[in-house]
Amino acid sequence: MKNKKEGENMKAVLVVVGVLVAVWLIVFASFGIRVATAGIVGRGEAHIQIQSAEFRLEAYQSFFNQCASIQGLEGKIDALTDQLGQLQPGTREHNYTLSSLTGAKGLRREAIARYNQDALKDYTEGQFRDKDLPYQILDREYPNKGGKTICATR
Repeated sequence: MKNKKEGENMKAVLVVVGVLVAVWLIVFASFGIRVATAGIVGRGEAHIQIQSAEFRLEAYQSFFNQCASIQGLEGKIDALTDQLGQLQPGTREHNYTLSSLTGAKGLRREAIARYNQDALKDYTEGQFRDKDLPYQILDREYPNKGGKTICATR
């Protein structure tokens, strides 16, 4: 009787070990398949996300918003330049206006760089830039050498 019970216990242990090994093999195989197909699946999911209506609209609007931001900064530069001409050099107001003018010019350069970098992203945002917007905006010294930024040619 003791041998029969030991045999049954041994069978139960082997079944439990077998089930654990089978589960481990299934998990490992599943992980291996996910790793092997990660590149294909990742590219597919990226393509789906990039082509989604939400992404397209956001990217499309982003270029108009960025260009309008550059135009707004140019307006601010114009106003500060006019104000600077009316102030006595060396005064606190003159120095404050000069600092503001320098800051606005720096922000304009950053905005142009951001627009140009997004336009270069042909795989993602760049493909959704409106054809009437400039491909790149030249970062010239405003207003002396470049003139005003034109966003849409319609």
